Amino acid sequence: IVAHSIIYKIALCCTVDEMYLASLINKGREAYISGTTNPTVLPSETVLTMATINGAKAVLWDNEIGSLEVGKKADLIVVNPFKWSMLPLHDSIANIVYCMRSENIESVMCNGQWIMKDQKIMNVNEEEVISSAVKRATALLARAGINLPERMNYL
Repeated sequence: IVAHSIIYKIALCCTVDEMYLASLINKGREAYISGTTNPTVLPSETVLTMATINGAKAVLWDNEIGSLEVGKKADLIVVNPFKWSMLPLHDSIANIVYCMRSENIESVMCNGQWIMKDQKIMNVNEEEVISSAVKRATALLARAGINLPERMNYL
């Protein structure tokens, strides 16, 4: 019997895309400097450390967040790696850094409270927030006198 999903509990201090971008920028910088590509310039383990405890250290919160330890805030994400973007799953850390997308995030906990569980926002009405954001953005454009061209037909 194979489990439905492997769940990683990670104390991230950044977005999923920032890990991937950090790795690419540094690999590109090295290629520019040396003239050759080197995929080992910034290993995925280093990027994950940057996104967790080193991210917390950068904002001087490493005594509160950035790692899963007793006494720290319970901030974590639950990741399902068995979706298209993270397969095949050969190297868990590399897959988290290079392949994980927001759709792989099943649940989010901040300070011990579930913010999202099973991909459902827990503490706000998501439809109301989206509707309000659309209305306010339209009103803001009108107040600013900005008229965007209609580029696509939509229903």
